[in-house]
Amino acid sequence: MAAAKLTLPSMLNYTRSIIPSNGVFFYREGDQEKPITVHQQTVRGTIANYGNVYKNDKQQSESDLAKQLDPANANIQRIDVCYLPDAVEQFCLRFSVTFAAHSLAPGACNDTEYAKALEQFAQAYREKDGYTALASRYLQNIINGRWLWRNRYASDKQVTLSYGGKTLVFAVAHELEHDYSTVEGYAALHDALAAALSGTSGVLRLQVTAAGVLGFGQEVYPSQEFVEGKKDKTLAAVKVGEVRQAAMHSQKIGNALRTIDDWHSRAADYGKIAVEPYGVVAQRAEAVRLPNSKSDLYSYLKDLAVWTERVEAASAGALPSEAHYLMACLIRGGVYSGGKKEK
Repeated sequence: MAAAKLTLPSMLNYTRSIIPSNGVFFYREGDQEKPITVHQQTVRGTIANYGNVYKNDKQQSESDLAKQLDPANANIQRIDVCYLPDAVEQFCLRFSVTFAAHSLAPGACNDTEYAKALEQFAQAYREKDGYTALASRYLQNIINGRWLWRNRYASDKQVTLSYGGKTLVFAVAHELEHDYSTVEGYAALHDALAAALSGTSGVLRLQVTAAGVLGFGQEVYPSQEFVEGKKDKTLAAVKVGEVRQAAMHSQKIGNALRTIDDWHSRAADYGKIAVEPYGVVAQRAEAVRLPNSKSDLYSYLKDLAVWTERVEAASAGALPSEAHYLMACLIRGGVYSGGKKEK
């Protein structure tokens, strides 16, 4: 007999199980660490956008074009910039991240039976070593420096991981899917991460530091701030004394760490994407897990009993990809409530 579809509670949320800090950029001068700073610069640009020249998709008259493209009508902007200091070639970026077992049960749920069903799914997933598989994917993204974003084009990259009095150093390969499992200490760290997510140990706290060579005085790419009503570029920074130290937002780091979803239908085109309820690929302005395909998070939550049965029936280490995606969403955390019932 097929398992019945469940109705989503009107209140359902999960606390994040992966909690990154903001990252800060610095460089080394001997034994000292010094901040890489953000400062303002005035730039003069020419008109280059489509809309000013092709109004209503039609080219303007020569006289109007002459006015629009007149060099005297330069686009003057005051923007934030971030560069390595003179004679410095290497940048560093550091953050910390905590892994916890918040996916074992919802943070809040107003349906007791549904909460029990979620706990049953998590228990079955843990017993079949599901967290071990996800730990491999999260750890891969920490080591490979995916969280460096545009700064990842640096050469001679190195990632240093510190936890529990231990320090591991990885030489980072260019390809994202390089195998690091043979590096000494990898297996113990992987097991500690899986144990933290599955609740078989306490939380795992990692300090993560990347270093890479960009070249003499090259540009560094922190996060960008959205400042309402301000068009000029504003970079993320933290105030250290009288200077603004370049920073990477925790949200951007977290997005990179959870870029593990290659179980979606467009994996051949897009590869791994960040775990999201609808599989949104921001770089392509597309969602690849739409409700009509029944591959979005909410479709799986309605079929929670089905996926629990399939996990319980599966062999350890051979779980269906849908179960991995569902658990990765619970680890991601968020508000997953259904619609409110009409009175």
